Amino acid sequence: MVVRIEKLATGAVGVAHADDRTVLINGVLPGEVVECSEGVVKKGFLVPDKMRVIEASPLRIQPSCPYYGICGGCDFQIVSEKDSAELKMEILRDNLRRIGHREDIPEEITIHWGNFNGYRHRSRFHVDCRTRRWGFLARKSSEIVSMESCPALSSRLNALLKDGKALLEKGRSAMFSNAVDRQTGFAEVSAFEGDEAVSLGDERVGISIAGTHYTVTGNVFFQSNPRVLPSLFSFVRENAVGDSIMDLYSGVGTFSALFEGSGKRVYAVERDKACLALSRINAPSALSFTADVALWGKKSGRYADTVIVDPPRTGLSQEALSLILSWNPERIIYVSCNSATLSRDVSAMKDYRIKSAALFDFYPGTGHDENALVLERL
Repeated sequence: MVVRIEKLATGAVGVAHADDRTVLINGVLPGEVVECSEGVVKKGFLVPDKMRVIEASPLRIQPSCPYYGICGGCDFQIVSEKDSAELKMEILRDNLRRIGHREDIPEEITIHWGNFNGYRHRSRFHVDCRTRRWGFLARKSSEIVSMESCPALSSRLNALLKDGKALLEKGRSAMFSNAVDRQTGFAEVSAFEGDEAVSLGDERVGISIAGTHYTVTGNVFFQSNPRVLPSLFSFVRENAVGDSIMDLYSGVGTFSALFEGSGKRVYAVERDKACLALSRINAPSALSFTADVALWGKKSGRYADTVIVDPPRTGLSQEALSLILSWNPERIIYVSCNSATLSRDVSAMKDYRIKSAALFDFYPGTGHDENALVLERL
């Protein structure tokens, strides 16, 4: 069948229609005409397993990576970094309107983006300790793609990729501590490049971002794109009001650390103990709590002028959302890596208006993005 791509949805997936059926296609751009197979039906959507672009968008470019389409990593190298960010902004706008039912979407959504080459300071390597192969998983496969270099990785991470002795050693250590890994011979090794060294697993390294210093490890989450991260820091810092701040899903204290020395009272809540241990180093003045956000909130009885939330891709639980709204904070700063669940959650924030919105393209070359909204109490 032949379809025309109408728009992109969450994850930069193309949306088309054929015979009253919604068709979802990866690797396409709005306006393109595509010939595709019937494929399979997933959750009521038709997902072709083969496609060919008949009429290409003028935005389409040749992917710069020789492993594109083979490696399971970057899946959206078909447009420039600037065009990628603008397309993702339109996805955010569409989700806020369609899923969030919001009529107060700002006319201007600020876009922050950077170059693709060498942006990633964090990576998860896959290691086959039996065949001594390492690299990344192939697209939709458990096979390891061995490669000399990855254009998205920083120089130190590329050095690891090229000469994987340290990865093999760390992988074997992980494998022998886990019965399943001993059976398969496969292991994952998480790495993060700090200012002066690379962390493998739970090794600690330091990194300074726009004047704020952090201690992190490869095993915890910290944004992988230090080029765009300062823009998010400025957004959060400039929009936090009042004397008290609640930093929910605080991770390693990424946002709490921004308010060190400000005199503001900061509460950091994170249920992962490894993350919270680092948070206490990165934001020593914050009052830190190891707990589930909803359970902690019920017991704490605390209040804050600004609530910052940065939940996982699934968004806020109904319990957590109801709790935050019951606090009636002056502002909510919602940071999200999934504009669909972000939009779902803000649909319930009827007593708040969207004061500002921004898109941070932390992951150029992929369909992923980061979004942030400032919601102000009416």
